[in-house]
Amino acid sequence: MNSSDGIAGDRHFDLIVVGGGIVGLGHALAALRAGLRVALLERDLHARGASVRNFGMIWPIGQPAGEPLRTALRSRELWVEWATRVGFTCRATGSLHLAYADDEWQVLQEFVAAASLPGLELCGPDRARARQPAILGAGLRGALFSPHEANVDPPAVVSALHAWLDAQPRATVRRGLAVTRVEPGLVIAADGTQWRAPHVVICSGDDLRTLFPDVLAATDVTRCKLQMLALEPERRSFTLGPMLAAGLTLLHYKSFADCPSVAALRARCVAEFPQHLEHGVHVLVSQGDDGRLIVGDSHVYGLDFAPGASPHVEALILGYLRRFLAVDQTRVLARWSGTYALRRGGEPLLRLEPQPGIHVVTALGGSGMTRSLAVGEQTIAALVDT
Repeated sequence: MNSSDGIAGDRHFDLIVVGGGIVGLGHALAALRAGLRVALLERDLHARGASVRNFGMIWPIGQPAGEPLRTALRSRELWVEWATRVGFTCRATGSLHLAYADDEWQVLQEFVAAASLPGLELCGPDRARARQPAILGAGLRGALFSPHEANVDPPAVVSALHAWLDAQPRATVRRGLAVTRVEPGLVIAADGTQWRAPHVVICSGDDLRTLFPDVLAATDVTRCKLQMLALEPERRSFTLGPMLAAGLTLLHYKSFADCPSVAALRARCVAEFPQHLEHGVHVLVSQGDDGRLIVGDSHVYGLDFAPGASPHVEALILGYLRRFLAVDQTRVLARWSGTYALRRGGEPLLRLEPQPGIHVVTALGGSGMTRSLAVGEQTIAALVDT
């Protein structure tokens, strides 16, 4: 913990951020850059939520045109800036969407024809496999390469950003400190300490019950449970290169929803992959700093979930992975589930001001890593301008 708790040892700040996941970090970093004195309060000793239970994908290609895509591209710039400043790894890998059926290939062609993203490349099978030889060649129609995506290691970057903030004179980081009540200008922690600031930003992820539960219950926010795993490649020197996706992913992200051939693709997948669609399975692959492959995921929606992970869902994920990547000799290093908040109506996030000076920012859906840094920048810019 930074030894300075504000001015002259008191707990007065320009901004208090409640929640030390990537959304909270995005706000704290933006506040510090704007010259504010900021406190970041995290209830766990280490972030344990969605911010460390994801692919580490900064994934602009999945965002629909308009504000979500602009925010994703700005976050992509900020990730590079903070990686250089803080010293964590941010790999500009790009992404590769693989097509193993004519309708998948048609969707990719339609997407490129209408896309506002520059630099997209439709690749033939040979070109795709040149980018990653472990891609299976049998039946491969082609692929879409995008240069815009980047790969970070979620636990590593969250830890690095916490440590960097902790060392800044105008920042105070407290971990292991749960916040139990927030009033205008005042944050009260579970240990009885009081923290004061004219603005408080609450970034508590899918915790919809601790702070302002009645306000959140009146919104369309719900939760999603996902399931993922980490694999050890057969060769320790294996480099994934572009992060990978395949046909089912084209049904998941809104960026592809307007492609005319999506309806035909969905109809085929309903017949061919009914259990995958029932459990919201589509398969992405990224790589951690230590070389492990991060693979997933599934999607189940609601406010309450059964504990643990499903072997059946894991089998669906691994089975689909083996349709496009040679991973037969890999070993499962870890399995986990996670949850995040999203809006049932499809809006890209929720902003509320339940009381003066108190700002709730949540429900970024599955794009927290992709958009949080720019969302934090937007929030702070609006506060500074008022």
